[in-house]
Amino acid sequence: MRETVNPPSFGATHMNGSLNGSSSASTTQSESARLLKRARQSLAGGDSSSMRVLPYHLPLVADRGEGSRLWDVDGNEYIDLNMAYGPLILGHRPKAVIEAVTRQITERGSQLGFPTEITTRVAEKIKVLFPSMELMRFANSGTEAVASAIRLARTVTGKNKIIIFEGNYHGWSEAVFHRYHAPIEQLPACGFGPAIPGTAGMGDDALNAIVVRWNDLETFYRAMEMYGDEVAAVITEPIMGNAGLLPPRDQFLPGLREATVDYDCMLIFDEVITGFRAGPGGAQDLYAVYPDITVVSKAVGGGYPISAFGASKDLMQSIVNGRMFHGGVFSGNAVVMAAADAVLDRLIHDKDAVYSQLNAVTGRLCSGLEEIMARLGVPAHTQHVGAAASLFLTKTPVERLYDYREVRENCEFEKFIELQHAAQRRGVYFHPNQFEPMFPSVAHSIADIDEALDRIEDAARCTLK
Repeated sequence: MRETVNPPSFGATHMNGSLNGSSSASTTQSESARLLKRARQSLAGGDSSSMRVLPYHLPLVADRGEGSRLWDVDGNEYIDLNMAYGPLILGHRPKAVIEAVTRQITERGSQLGFPTEITTRVAEKIKVLFPSMELMRFANSGTEAVASAIRLARTVTGKNKIIIFEGNYHGWSEAVFHRYHAPIEQLPACGFGPAIPGTAGMGDDALNAIVVRWNDLETFYRAMEMYGDEVAAVITEPIMGNAGLLPPRDQFLPGLREATVDYDCMLIFDEVITGFRAGPGGAQDLYAVYPDITVVSKAVGGGYPISAFGASKDLMQSIVNGRMFHGGVFSGNAVVMAAADAVLDRLIHDKDAVYSQLNAVTGRLCSGLEEIMARLGVPAHTQHVGAAASLFLTKTPVERLYDYREVRENCEFEKFIELQHAAQRRGVYFHPNQFEPMFPSVAHSIADIDEALDRIEDAARCTLK
C-alpha cells in the first residue's frame, strides 16, 4: 500500500480540452496535445487502438505508472481507475512481475522458437483456477483466442452459425465483430436477428452471426428454436463488461448451458475481462456454470500481451491431431509467460488476501460514488462484481440495469463525459465512455479510493449540479 499524496496542481497548460479533445481556453498547448498531433502524422488517428483516441478524449499521453498511479508527459499525476482496461490487476509495474520478466530476458531469452518449460508451468497454474481448461493454447490477444475458440466449435460440431449478444464485444475478428453499440432503433424489435457488421470491409462470415438480446432467456430460446440446429456455438461474456458492468440474471447462464446441450452446440465463455477479476476462477467458478470452451486474457498477463483458449481434452483433440490449425510465432513467448507466471503465483498463493483487497476497494469505490450522487441529487447507479465496477449516470433513478438496451435507454452519456473530463483535470482517470468499467487493482488502497472519491465529488459538484 502506498501513502496518499496531495492532489496535483494543474496549471493553465493542463488539458484545457473541449468535448472533441481540442485545446480551448489555454494559449499554451500541453505536451500531451503536441505529442498526439505529432503521432497523427505517423499513426492512423494518433494511436494503434481507436479506444485510446476517441474524439471526446481529453489529450493524455502517458509517461509512466507505478502502483495505483499514472503520470502523463506534462508531469500530472492521476489515480488510475482504468488500469489499462483491466490487465493491471496487481497495479502498474508490480515488483514480482518486473523481476520475473527481467530474469527471463537476461538469463534465458525473450523468444526461443521452441517449446519451453515456463509455458507448461503457466498452463498448469491456469488449470488450478480454471479446471474446465484441461488443454489450452496461448495467443497474444483476446481477439486471437476468441477467433480460435469459434473455429474449434465449428470444427467439432460441423456447423457454422454463432449466437452472440447485444453489447458483448469479442474482438474484431470476422466471425464475431458486430456493431455491439448500435443505436436502439437499429436493433430488431423481436430481440434477435442477423448481426450488423462492426466495420466496413468485413466478409461473408458475419452473415453466420445471430445477435440476441442479452440476459433475456425467453428471447434466446426463441432464437435457438429458429437457428439452433445450425448453431456451432453460443458465445457470451458471462458478466457483461462492454456495456458497463452488468451481472447475469439468476437463471441466464444455466439456461444457456442447458440449451447448448439440447442443441448439441458449444457454450463459449469470453472471460477476457472477468477471468481472474470476477474471482480467482472467473465468472464460471463464481456462478458454478461451466462452458465447453473458455477464453482468458487481460489480467493473467499483468500488463503483457497474452490470451488463452481451452477446453476438455476431447474437444482439444482437433488441434492435437492436426484437424484444426492453431499457431503464431509469438504465441506463448517466454517474456509474457514469465509475467503470467508471476501474476498467477500471487493470485494462487496469496488468494485470500488479494481478493479480499480487491473486493474491499471496489466495494468502497461503488458505495462512495453512490453516496456522492445521492448528496448531489443526481440519479445514478453502480454495479460491480469482484474487481470491476461501473458508475451509470441515469436520466431517472433505477434499481438495476440488466442489458445493453437498458443502459443505452437510461444513461446520460454526455453528462458522464463531462464528469470524466472534470475528474481527469483533478487527477483521477477513468474512461470517458460510460460503457467502459472501472478496474481497481491490488495496488489501490482504501485511502487511494477515498482520495479519488473526494476529487470526483468536487468534479461532480462543478459539472452535474
